[in-house]
Amino acid sequence: MDDSNIVSFVAWSVITGIIMGVAGLSYKAYLRRNKNETSAS
Repeated sequence: MDDSNIVSFVAWSVITGIIMGVAGLSYKAYLRRNKNETSAS
């Protein structure tokens, strides 16, 4: 692999990691909100 491939790989890895982190936090917030609604009713 030359340098441009390595830079591209690292960039996509960072982007994927950020997306996974945001999705995980959103899912955790969704579960917490959902649990509160079911226990309140």
